[in-house]
Amino acid sequence: MPRAAKHKQALIHAAVGLFRRRGYGASGLNDILTASGAPKGSLYHYFPEGKEQLAETTVKAGGILVGQTLEGLAASTKDGPAYLRGFAKLLIGWLDESNYEEGCPISTVLLEMAGESDRIREQGHAAYDRWRQVTGDKFVADGLSRRDATALATHTLAAFEGALMIARVEKKDAAIKTAASLLSAQVKAMKAA
Repeated sequence: MPRAAKHKQALIHAAVGLFRRRGYGASGLNDILTASGAPKGSLYHYFPEGKEQLAETTVKAGGILVGQTLEGLAASTKDGPAYLRGFAKLLIGWLDESNYEEGCPISTVLLEMAGESDRIREQGHAAYDRWRQVTGDKFVADGLSRRDATALATHTLAAFEGALMIARVEKKDAAIKTAASLLSAQVKAMKAA
């Protein structure tokens, strides 16, 4: 990778990590530069509109990364409940790696900025739509109607986002495991109905 491209990726990577831990408001540009190791000029070269443009880019990148991860999970699991258990395992793994300090790669920024920045909100909307589509497609493949699958996919994202927040606060994974268990039971019940 060319040196200049490394600086851009380092800035994005550093911003994602800081935003996940601290949020948008508590992550200054100097913090991002220090964490990235990139020269100051590269920040303004790649993100001439500043922090908001960088945050927009991180939400887009985080949305794509999680979307690709969920696609791989959907392809490698046999049914909806297995997908949900795998999803929970991914979340727990991410929390363990960060000692419960990092949450969802996009939600912390979106909580702060969705009402302030249409650009950031639109990237978040696109990310959640993709995650919902992947999850809904898995439920359709498992026998649910498109309508039920879409509703359950929305419920799944909401449940896991809430469980992720509780897990970070409690510094334990019980809420995520509970969400996965209850969602799996819901898939089974909907299939049986």
